[in-house]
Amino acid sequence: MEGRKKRYAILLVVAAAFAAVIAGTAGARTDARSAGTLDIYGYGPGDDVQENRATYAAQQLNGVTIKREAPSFDDQAFLTRLASGNVPDLVRMGRPSLALYAAKGVLQPVDQCVAGVKSQYRKGAMRAMTYHGHIYGLPEFTNQVTMIVNTQAFKEAGVPLKDAQTKNLGLLLRTAKKLTKFDSNGNLTRIGFDPKIDSGFGFPLWVKYFGGNVISNDGLHAQINTHAAVRALNFTTAVINAEGGWNKFVAYRNTFDFFGKGNPLVKDQLGFWPMESFIYNVFANNSPSQGIAARYFTNAKGGPISVFSGNGWAIPKASSNPTAACDYMKAVTSVPAWLYAGEKRLNVRKAANPPQAFTGLYTANTVADKKLYEDVYHVTGGGAQYDSVVKYLVNASKYGFELPPTPAGAQFSNAYNSAVQRVLTGQQSIKAALAQAQKEAQAAINANK
Repeated sequence: MEGRKKRYAILLVVAAAFAAVIAGTAGARTDARSAGTLDIYGYGPGDDVQENRATYAAQQLNGVTIKREAPSFDDQAFLTRLASGNVPDLVRMGRPSLALYAAKGVLQPVDQCVAGVKSQYRKGAMRAMTYHGHIYGLPEFTNQVTMIVNTQAFKEAGVPLKDAQTKNLGLLLRTAKKLTKFDSNGNLTRIGFDPKIDSGFGFPLWVKYFGGNVISNDGLHAQINTHAAVRALNFTTAVINAEGGWNKFVAYRNTFDFFGKGNPLVKDQLGFWPMESFIYNVFANNSPSQGIAARYFTNAKGGPISVFSGNGWAIPKASSNPTAACDYMKAVTSVPAWLYAGEKRLNVRKAANPPQAFTGLYTANTVADKKLYEDVYHVTGGGAQYDSVVKYLVNASKYGFELPPTPAGAQFSNAYNSAVQRVLTGQQSIKAALAQAQKEAQAAINANK
């Protein structure tokens, strides 16, 4: 682990120095017609939405030769490219990484480039693209989190759907126990409730539930060992212990096939859990008639809360074609691009035999989201249950938060995710694990700011 951290730090220094030497400090400009070649990294071939948006964007940059490499964004590969001088013109990366690269001087500010469109995007997502007062790119999806409910499991257990809630923690724990099933040998056959505390979004979401935040608004002060954080990890660990303990829990969960036709809904392996919005489309494809419902994840007062995550577009300081890069990232996240992709997906769903549910698209562009729901969305396959899901997803975006940008990048989330793992596996107490994570996260912030 230490070796990887050292190599990572060395590459960052090399990359920053390289970018600063060859590129200067000019921001992306849009005062010339796009031309030449555009080398894009992190946006290779993908699903229908990705490809249709890429098609639309390419049409807007007529005359530009666009190169899209196959891999998704990888920190180590990107740093290697920078250090070798093979600098892409435009990159698509996870939003948590952006501030780290901006702090190291690898990316160029795009304030002028996005001045005319920035008001279209969700404030939280744009905030994640901003560092030290400058905008460094444009956000893409939001992937808001809601509660997914296996309605068949609730029916079989004799539990009313209204008990699929997080407002009352005592009721939540009782519901989890009622839905959890074991075989005669004590092995799990259904997890009642998965708090997802070990997922990328779980810890910040549960800390928010208890009224805290894992990082300060300016992204410079870790807040991982607060009272709210301790309560979050204490409760979610108690839920998992009530369902057989971490070893049984994770061993059983690792057998799930979320992306196949034998998913946890079909096999009745999971009662309810918070998860990102993309999974509804997967379930609609693979098990359209299986009982499913959506509910808000709420705080203790019953107010909905959600968390955003997703990618963003940025332009390296050494980009050889910042004009085309700017035009492309605006085009691929524009209202027309999302509508084009949404209409294409809807038509595919309608033409399927039997017709499949269209579960919508959920972007960081608020204008696009509004038009997608009002002008494109309508019920296809899946009937009323997916129509209800879509209404929850549309409204959940109103209650979302996103972590502020931090120069620690992925090292920040790695710190608290590792702490969660140490607690779940019994290596450390909650307070000791969070105290260690606090020190690691703050050290990463201080080293990179």
